[in-house]
Amino acid sequence: MDFLKKLFGKGKDEPEELHLEFENLHEWSKTRYKREVNAAKPLISDLYSAIDNKLDQLRVDKNSFLDATPIESADKKMGKIGDSNRDVIVDNLEILDEKINVPHDNSIEGAHAFYIESLSHMDSFLDNTRKSMLYAKSLYPAEYNKINGDLANLNHALNDLFSTIENPRNKLEMISNIFEDIEDIHNLESEIMDCRDNIGELENKYTSLDENLQDAKSDLEELINGSEYPRAEAINSEIDDVRQQVMDVEADIKRMFTPLSKALSRMKKQDENGIHTLSPQVRNILGIVMKDPVSALDYDLDPLYDELILRLQSDSLGLKDKKKDKTLEQVHLIKTSSSLKSLCEDKKKYDNRLEQLIDQLDRMDVYHQKTSMEKHISKKQEALVSTQDKLDDETKRLKSLEEQLENTKSKLSSDVNAAFEENIEINFR
Repeated sequence: MDFLKKLFGKGKDEPEELHLEFENLHEWSKTRYKREVNAAKPLISDLYSAIDNKLDQLRVDKNSFLDATPIESADKKMGKIGDSNRDVIVDNLEILDEKINVPHDNSIEGAHAFYIESLSHMDSFLDNTRKSMLYAKSLYPAEYNKINGDLANLNHALNDLFSTIENPRNKLEMISNIFEDIEDIHNLESEIMDCRDNIGELENKYTSLDENLQDAKSDLEELINGSEYPRAEAINSEIDDVRQQVMDVEADIKRMFTPLSKALSRMKKQDENGIHTLSPQVRNILGIVMKDPVSALDYDLDPLYDELILRLQSDSLGLKDKKKDKTLEQVHLIKTSSSLKSLCEDKKKYDNRLEQLIDQLDRMDVYHQKTSMEKHISKKQEALVSTQDKLDDETKRLKSLEEQLENTKSKLSSDVNAAFEENIEINFR
C-alpha cells in the first residue's frame, strides 16, 4: 500500500494528515481561535447594521401609527377602543426599542448574548400586545401590516445573526475544550512527576529501613549466639523450675489446711454473730489462715489450734462426728507432725534460691539488651510496613494518573479533529 501511495500519490478523497507537536498545539489553536473570531466580526457588524435598520424602521412605523386614524367604517366607540390599544402597542414598541441595544463589541459571545436577550424582549412584546394587535389589525390594517412585517423582518435579522454565529461559536467552544485538555495534561504530567519522585524517595527509604532492620536482626542473632545469653537462658529456666517447686509446696501446705475449712468457717461465723467470741489474736490468725494458709505460717498458730481443738471437743461447732473426728485428727497432725515444718523449710529454701537466681539474672545485662533490640526491631518493622503501604498507594496513584493522562490525550486528539475538521495527529512528548 505504501508503495502504491508513493507511485500514484494519495487519493482525492483521502485528507492530508497534519502532524503537530503537543508543545505547539496551544499557540496553533490560539491562532485558529483568533482567525475564527476575526472572520466572524465583519459578518456580525453587517448583521448589526441590518438589525439597526430594522429598529429604525420600527421607529418610523411607531410614529406613523401614532398619526393613524381608524378605518372609516369604525364607529366612535370602536375608535376609542382603537386609540387605547394603539397606545398599548406604541408603549411596548418604545420599550422594545429601549431594550434592544445593538452592541458595539463584535464578539461572537456578545452577539449570542444579544440574540438571546433580544428574542426574550420580542417574546415579551408579543405577549403584552397580542390582544391589542388584533384590534390594530381590524382598525389600522395598513399600519398593522407595516409594524407586523417589520417585526418579522427584525426577527429574521436576529435569526440570521444566530445562524451566522452558531458554527463559529460551537467551534470556539470546542477550541476552548482543547485549551482545557492541554491544561489538564500539563497538570497530570506535573502530578505524575511528583508521584514518581515520591515513589523514588519511598523506595530509597524502604531500602534503607530494610538494611537497618537486617543489621538489627544480625546484632540480635549475634547476642543470642554469644556466651552470656545461653547462661542467662539457663538461669531463667532454673527460675521457672524453682517457681514451680514453690507453687507445688504452697499447694501442699494449702491441702493440709483444706480439711479444717468447714470448722474454721463456723468459728468465724459464730464469732461474727457473738455466739462464741474469739480473742483478737485468734480472730486475726483465723482470718489470715482462711485467706492464705501459706502466709499464715509466719505467725504462731498454736492459739488457733488450741481454740479449734477445744471447740471441736465441746461440739460447739455443730459438726457431725465423722467430720469432727477427721478435723481433730488433721489439727493434731498439723500441730505435732514434722510434715508442715518440712514443707515450710522447703518453701524457705526455694524462696531463697529463687531470690538468688533473680538477683543473678538482674545483674546480667544481656536480657535488657535483648529487650531493647527487640523493641528497636519492632519499630523498624512497623516503619517498613508503613513505608511499603505508602509505596503501594503511590504506585496505584501513579497508575491511575497515567490512565487519566492517556484518556485526556485521547480526548484532546478527538477534540482537535472535531474542532478543526482535519486529520491531525498530535506528537506527544
